[in-house]
Amino acid sequence: MTRRLFLRVIASLAAVFLLVVAISITQYVRAHPRDPLQQNLASWARENKMGAVVDKLEVWLHNDPPAVAPADSLALAITPVTDATARTSTTLVVSPSQSSTSTSVPDLITPLIIRPTVAISSCPIDPTTATVVTSTTTTTSTTTTLPIPGTSTTTTTTTIPAKPADIPSQLLPALPSEGTWQAIMRVRTKPIVYATSIRPLWCFGSVVATMATFDPTRVHTAMFNGTEMPGGKGWKNSSKIHGTALRSLIASFNGGFRFEHQPGGYVTEGKTVRKMRKGYATLAISQDGTSTVGVWGETITDEGSWTSLRQNLPPLVHNGKSVYANYPKVDWGQDFDNKVYNFRSAVCLRTDGLMMFVAVGKVNIGMLADTLVVLGCKIGMELDINGQWPYFAVYSDFGKATRWGEVIDNRMGDPNRHLNGSTKEFFALFDPDTLPAGAVK
Repeated sequence: MTRRLFLRVIASLAAVFLLVVAISITQYVRAHPRDPLQQNLASWARENKMGAVVDKLEVWLHNDPPAVAPADSLALAITPVTDATARTSTTLVVSPSQSSTSTSVPDLITPLIIRPTVAISSCPIDPTTATVVTSTTTTTSTTTTLPIPGTSTTTTTTTIPAKPADIPSQLLPALPSEGTWQAIMRVRTKPIVYATSIRPLWCFGSVVATMATFDPTRVHTAMFNGTEMPGGKGWKNSSKIHGTALRSLIASFNGGFRFEHQPGGYVTEGKTVRKMRKGYATLAISQDGTSTVGVWGETITDEGSWTSLRQNLPPLVHNGKSVYANYPKVDWGQDFDNKVYNFRSAVCLRTDGLMMFVAVGKVNIGMLADTLVVLGCKIGMELDINGQWPYFAVYSDFGKATRWGEVIDNRMGDPNRHLNGSTKEFFALFDPDTLPAGAVK
């Protein structure tokens, strides 16, 4: 074979290979038209055993720390339903903060004041120069009680507040509504989900977190199974919410890492997809739909009362303190050196008994843990990260057969992802009083 012929053969083989790859990518993207192209390309690569390449690219793309200069707007993407203008319907309105003509900008003449409320490793406080300010906000409480996760021999309860206490701003002047919890979802006129947005790290003012809270005893939580994670067939709770359960849908949020990142256990619908790991943070759902976050083998045990269990990694926060540094060999998302800064999500059990979803960026794993401490988490676990995987949506037209989603943060993706089908597992909240028996597992 001549050299020219050899080169022609190599070029032809390369062209065929590229054509096959292009067709495969096109088919994958067409199957997930609502996801961003970058997210589709990463998922396609991981599905085709190229996860190591994706990891290296993500490290390269996300190695710049967040800016110190404070953000001049928050990320809350929906207009809160205030008590003064309560809506009996659950129709959601796009926040004015998304409009280019109505972005709120603080008074540039007013000097910036730093007032850290919690000592954290990302932004250490010098006690000789900094004044620590604690919140004096008070809240009313309901009579709802929630078991505090513990051993099978000891059970205590705590009163869950009707509304979470507002979070003091770490920077002054505070942005409009910063840290003020507002109802964003009501069921039969009663607030069921609250949300707010805040700049949680005073030394990295560009970092913005958006949070949503709910009383786990007032909703029925269920885990749904994605087409790729965990994959497989025969799931009662499949990759999308549909059927009779749709009328009772309140909210939904993302799950954890893909399995190649070596997360912990995955148990649901009587199947053990991945074995539970002792010492790992666990989102657990009981038979009555009550959810909690705890540590497997410590605050949550295998007592036969759990219908779904999802682990990701060890806890980020335990007993209100950052503990991620206790696990130096854990891959928090290619973040062994704490130098990968991206959009991350987490879920935690707060010290007041409420469950809270958190989306914050761009941060490394230490900043995420510190954010959870600032926000009042008792036990917290990291969920999915990067791109638009962090996700929390509430849904309009409660009680109707046709529903529409609205994400709580303007950095999130398709608001109807969990209605149209998801490649990854997710969690959904339902109204237990109207949810038909057997509609979800």
